[in-house]
Amino acid sequence: MKFRKKFACGTAISLLLTFFAVTDSDAFVAAERATVPASSLAITVSSEAGVSNEEAAGARNFIDSLGKRAIGFLSDASMSQKERKTEFRKLLEDSFDMNTVGRFALGTYWRVATPQQRDEYSKLFNDMIVNVYSRRFEDYEGQNFEVRSYRPEGKRDVLVTSHIVPQGDPEVRVDWLVRYKDGRYRIVDVIVEGVSMSITQRSDFSSIIQRGGGRVEVLLEHLRSQAGE
Repeated sequence: MKFRKKFACGTAISLLLTFFAVTDSDAFVAAERATVPASSLAITVSSEAGVSNEEAAGARNFIDSLGKRAIGFLSDASMSQKERKTEFRKLLEDSFDMNTVGRFALGTYWRVATPQQRDEYSKLFNDMIVNVYSRRFEDYEGQNFEVRSYRPEGKRDVLVTSHIVPQGDPEVRVDWLVRYKDGRYRIVDVIVEGVSMSITQRSDFSSIIQRGGGRVEVLLEHLRSQAGE
């Protein structure tokens, strides 16, 4: 359906479903699997999984709170676009390790980039995420956000499954890979309708650089042009 395609690629992503990267091989494998069967919320986490029941339940609550926070500012008619954009940036900073996100998206080219290129890239990447996806806030039309299941994934992560529910149209499934580290929860990947956002962004950036002869500067030029729009 035309609406479903637009919604899954537009509004869903603007509800924080941007390009949030994995941080190690365990998470990368989970992202590549992409499709995860729904299960009961009342799960039991085995000791072999390495994730405690408390941590798993906390990951579920973390995503639930995140969704409610996003819906809160998206549905607030009194807020301007600029104010929503500010709230979106705050939410990214609070919930995601954007330095890790950006580094993963650059892939192997991170190692060949100069310190100056890395610094500029990190800033441009963060700005791109905020600018591009905050423009899609206008697509929000009262959809609900529902967390329905969670389960351990690998030794350190919890996969939380949610759905964005529009009125009278197909639901959009969103899986969140969450890790508890250094006393806080962080999202390490987001999978929308079976598509890993982190792997998608990495592939896009790699294509841009390869078309430019393998030069990181080509990607920086691309990101600068987006910032100037």
